[in-house]
Amino acid sequence: HMEAVGYDMYVKLLNEAVSLMKGETPARPVDQDCLVDMQVQAHIPESYIDSLSLRLDVYRRIAEVETQEDSMDVLDELIDRFGEPPASVKGLLDVALLRNTAARLGVTEVKQQGDSLLIYKEKFDMERVKRLIQGMPNKVMLSAGSRPYISVALAGKPPLDVLEDALKILCGETEAG
Repeated sequence: HMEAVGYDMYVKLLNEAVSLMKGETPARPVDQDCLVDMQVQAHIPESYIDSLSLRLDVYRRIAEVETQEDSMDVLDELIDRFGEPPASVKGLLDVALLRNTAARLGVTEVKQQGDSLLIYKEKFDMERVKRLIQGMPNKVMLSAGSRPYISVALAGKPPLDVLEDALKILCGETEAG
């Protein structure tokens, strides 16, 4: 089964099933996850962690990163155990943190398409969208079709930076520049 759905999804499905069997409500059901499809190096090379079981364990730990503090804890552990991680591992941590942040905001998908980042959500809070448009002038467009999304121009910035800026504004944390 794991080969059919991928390790990350398999672990999430297994955790959800265990929670349900215990009579607990899963922290976040699998169907509330956010799909991230961006052109970012985000993987653990065999040259960094050669043991498959250790690599799978680290993938699981990274998938559970919810906060910046979680991310720093995992990064510190990786440095202690395996040395300084390559950029692709740091990218994986960043993607996991932003994916989980986006999922908490109700974002269902983030997709890089050409020079834009598309952020899909069932329903947008128009006040927050207004703040996003003001915080990122001439870079944001809202499409209110059958599957609403916000398009954010990358304008030469790395996609993870643009996504982080947009999510901070949608969270109401800060104004990005």
